[in-house]
Amino acid sequence: MTEQVMNMKPGVKMNPKKIQLIEAGMKLFAEKGYHMTSVEEIAGGAGVSKGAFYLHFHSKKDFITTAFHYYYQEITNRIENVQKENLAPRDRFAKQIEVVTNYIYQYKDFLTMHLHQNISIRENTDALIQQMNAQNFHWLRQNINNIYGEQMAAYYQDMIIQLEGLMNGYFKWIIIDGINIDRNQLGAYIVRRMDDIASGLFERQEAPLVTADHIPKVYQTEMSVSNILIAMKNKIAAMGLAEDKVNELDEVIGIMLTETAKEHPQKAIIQGLLVHFQRIPELEQECKELARLLHMDLLD
Repeated sequence: MTEQVMNMKPGVKMNPKKIQLIEAGMKLFAEKGYHMTSVEEIAGGAGVSKGAFYLHFHSKKDFITTAFHYYYQEITNRIENVQKENLAPRDRFAKQIEVVTNYIYQYKDFLTMHLHQNISIRENTDALIQQMNAQNFHWLRQNINNIYGEQMAAYYQDMIIQLEGLMNGYFKWIIIDGINIDRNQLGAYIVRRMDDIASGLFERQEAPLVTADHIPKVYQTEMSVSNILIAMKNKIAAMGLAEDKVNELDEVIGIMLTETAKEHPQKAIIQGLLVHFQRIPELEQECKELARLLHMDLLD
């Protein structure tokens, strides 16, 4: 893991010059491609020298890895902010979809590059994408459960697959084909289509096509671990700790999210990082649950 990624603090504002470099680089990648864009061009696009680029990133590989983390944390924070609002479940989900849609329009250049090029830079980036997929699964499942309750539990997997297809279809037309959709209507429109799916499944009482047994165990485990870590982050933010302490713990959680998303996470690293939280009585239960899910012991 690079020093740059380890120094990223979820929920803490990134250096403005670093953001400027990332956004300039993403535009160039979308126009020219990742491999055809040089560090000099990225620096020039941001109006800084090549030396200034290397003050923030060790290499172009570090740059794209940090960019993945930056954009992922951006959209995660936006969705979490809506989650905290006092809204009915259906309205909350519609607003979260609206937030994602606005994000797609705002960072269309980066997403265009990601879709058009097969970039697998390093293990950390691949692990992050795997983590994103698992958290997206959990996000959709949680919203479906909040709206329809346990009566649709047998159909959760089928509904997630169909809902993903519906959302990705619209997002594809926005990113690749450049259509302009009313951003304020798409969320509510998709939720109404989800109502149609749920109603059809419930009325016909068809046997589920995809059940929980079809979902890979690693997916479910990652989903649970990442969910606990994000819950810990939210709990820490509400504890009234000193800002420096909150930033320190946020940074540790960011590192743990990346490490636990790997196919073979290093338990020794996770055990060492969890020590930071074991000293906080309010987080004792979360630490024990993480240890159970990851099949490891907590350090004394």
